[in-house]
Amino acid sequence: SAIWDDYKVGNNAWDTHSNHFPRIKDGLCPIFDQVLPAFLDDMESRGLLEDTLVMVISEHGRTPKITEATGGGREHWSGAYWGMFFGAGIKTGQVIGATDKQGAYPISHPTDPKDILATMYHLLGIDPHLTVHDRFGRPFPVARGGEPIRDVLA
Repeated sequence: SAIWDDYKVGNNAWDTHSNHFPRIKDGLCPIFDQVLPAFLDDMESRGLLEDTLVMVISEHGRTPKITEATGGGREHWSGAYWGMFFGAGIKTGQVIGATDKQGAYPISHPTDPKDILATMYHLLGIDPHLTVHDRFGRPFPVARGGEPIRDVLA
């Protein structure tokens, strides 16, 4: 079985608290740059991309400031991060939003993770404003108040 966070063996852990630049340049990005387009081409050639939502996102961004860890590092950061969306109902070929010069905070089109969740539910045909109740009757809004990101919808 494959191990996802496997830096020592395959340099494939995106948690780059140390040796950030060599890991990005020599391992992570070259592999990602091959795998993602091949996956999307395969999905499209099989007629699956039209009905499949593909999202490349993370649970957080990375600090704009490089740390002094061995080889330089970047810590967890919630101020700004990115995502890529393909397939089922996504309008591709565009960049939405921007950060300040340091990559620390959004300066245009800030998007909350709840909006990404609402967009996903919308594209899956689930009302993002839906509230479900647990077995004790407590209400849980599925997208926690997020709104679909209209700019990404085809």
